[in-house]
Amino acid sequence: MGLDPLGLEFESYSVPEVTDELRQQTGPSYRLSVSTASGKMKVQSPSRSSLTRVLDQARVLGDKVVLSETDTSIIALALDLSKEGKTPIIVSDDYAVQNVAEALKLNYQSLATFGIRAKFNWILYCPACFRQYPNVDAQDCLVCGTKLKRKPIEKEAAKQRSS
Repeated sequence: MGLDPLGLEFESYSVPEVTDELRQQTGPSYRLSVSTASGKMKVQSPSRSSLTRVLDQARVLGDKVVLSETDTSIIALALDLSKEGKTPIIVSDDYAVQNVAEALKLNYQSLATFGIRAKFNWILYCPACFRQYPNVDAQDCLVCGTKLKRKPIEKEAAKQRSS
């Protein structure tokens, strides 16, 4: 959404996958380049253990199928920063990112949306044969081959972990 790290009064972090995504976008790519060159933005990869924890939590919630590698890395980096005693805030309008962050007790903030009001647990299901697939990474029904869809099976009020 065009967050400008140069205007922030605190350290900001990103992951290499964001740099790769922004290469084709002139304005955001330029802001990221200037921010990293000036030292306002640090780009680092998350630990393998944090990536595993995020993927496990996303699988339990049913969000794994909609999280990109970039999304997963951002959440995992926030976990790493938390372990270092920092209080990271994930800035994302992506509801799946916020849902997983909520479950991991990480702070998050939206830019252009209101953010999540509830933390959901999702289940994958086949709209053709109605078979349900809890906690799987499949994209297609193993019985009939139809593309799977998601539906919420449980919700809990979000703590709105934004600072």
